[in-house]
Amino acid sequence: MDTFMNLAQKGLSAYESHSNVSQTGGSQYNSSDNRPPAQAARPSFNQDEVVQSAAQNGSGDPSMFSHAMQHVQGQTQEHEEPIDEEHVTNAHKQAYENGNAGSLSAGSMGSAAALQIFKQFTSGGGGGGSQSQLISMAMSEASNLFESSGGASSGSKQDAVNGAGMMVMKMLVQSKMSSMMGGGNSGGLGGMSSMLGMASKFL
Repeated sequence: MDTFMNLAQKGLSAYESHSNVSQTGGSQYNSSDNRPPAQAARPSFNQDEVVQSAAQNGSGDPSMFSHAMQHVQGQTQEHEEPIDEEHVTNAHKQAYENGNAGSLSAGSMGSAAALQIFKQFTSGGGGGGSQSQLISMAMSEASNLFESSGGASSGSKQDAVNGAGMMVMKMLVQSKMSSMMGGGNSGGLGGMSSMLGMASKFL
């Protein structure tokens, strides 16, 4: 069975062949395989809005959330790395059902916080907010969870906030790639369909 990365690459190639991209020239359009630039699947955020809102609702100063956004947007290769859905859902269960978030690493705590915000946003049957609001709330939730749990088993609050932001980005990017393949919220992605289905509501 193809890995998610292989499926995503096929999807990007298919997307280019069926799209009406009018731009020409530039190294990003002249790669050997003629795939569109990776930025085609990147969500856009209002960074000032994200940082301001996260600082108002979270436990941390604006610089922490600004650093998290720089980290998330700078680590582009990680955006397509397959999400370990089992790990994320188990971390979420530990944090929000068992009340044992302190046993998690900071990165896992951030992923759990991101999934919690996705669940809150989508529980009403729709996205209910912008992508900027989503990543802002996920990062502030991670900072608050870190504080309320007395820290993580390893890592800092910054790591938790970075982890939440990265999980949101990965879910949005990979959901968009899924839609490029015509897969919608299911089909061919196995257990990933539930998480990507949530993310697709924000695209």
